[in-house]
Amino acid sequence: MGHAHDARRRSGTTVVLFDRPSMSFADHRGGWPGSYDTAGAGLGKTFVEYHALFLTGGDAFGYEGAVGIRRYLATHPTSGGISWQVPPVMGTNIYDLDFARVRGVDYARLGYRACQSAGRGPVAQGNVGAGAGATVGPFFESPDLRGTKGGLGSAASRAGPWTVGAIAVSNCVGNVFDPFRGRTIGGARRPAGQGFVEMDEVLGEYLTRSQTRSGTTIGILGTDAPLDHEQLARLVELVHDGIALSVRPAHMSTDGDTILGFTTRPRGARRLDYRAFDVLHHVGVREMARAVVNGVYAAKSLGGVQGLADSRAVRRAASLES
Repeated sequence: MGHAHDARRRSGTTVVLFDRPSMSFADHRGGWPGSYDTAGAGLGKTFVEYHALFLTGGDAFGYEGAVGIRRYLATHPTSGGISWQVPPVMGTNIYDLDFARVRGVDYARLGYRACQSAGRGPVAQGNVGAGAGATVGPFFESPDLRGTKGGLGSAASRAGPWTVGAIAVSNCVGNVFDPFRGRTIGGARRPAGQGFVEMDEVLGEYLTRSQTRSGTTIGILGTDAPLDHEQLARLVELVHDGIALSVRPAHMSTDGDTILGFTTRPRGARRLDYRAFDVLHHVGVREMARAVVNGVYAAKSLGGVQGLADSRAVRRAASLES
């Protein structure tokens, strides 16, 4: 996995490269999703193995990152080789145009640089890659409410004999809630640091607003469990519960919540029984929720938007898990 971003313009791209083409799937739950070639991985499709998955800022401009990723794959074939003349690449984006300055960002170059930086070590979190321009809340434009800096987070855990890992970019309309510590950590901040406004407090006002926030939470879930494509699809669908646990409310009309998923086991592997699948489901939901909150905990203040990583109280209270 690798990141690249334009720090001055506050936007970037994150890529996951595979040693061999890996079976993939995508599921959209937000009302305004943005995706790149996700239909090709749908159920019943013929060629569902991909060479790379990517997350990007820049809304539709960010899809140019696929050009750089393909250029890199064409000149740096992995150990599994290139299975097609045009390497399959799938991606999804966040809407960061209200905070980032995307005009002039060379996303094709960022896609290539993200591939160059890709490694197997610990995942950098916070204001990196696709999380560079991420912000969280508020629900609508208001002089009394401020948003919080969002970011990219990661989490991974064992699920029996397998590993389940997640990365997420927190850029949502709703607040980010830490279900592990039972508190809201990002979103619609009250003035002078007086906590957060919850959606239940502003339902009536939300109904009358002509301008509401546009955002999204996007992520990638990966495992080495021997899933068939139908089971992978079901797992990715269920892991959206991790977003619902950590974003309040999630999957709103102007969110684009999308999760890409993959398994590194070859297509045609023996189907898991329901007990093993239940374990993967439980761990996947938990790790996706942890990745969402980790992205906010790791985010630093930028462009006048407060990041929790700069708060001494947060640094003392929360240790990042990845």
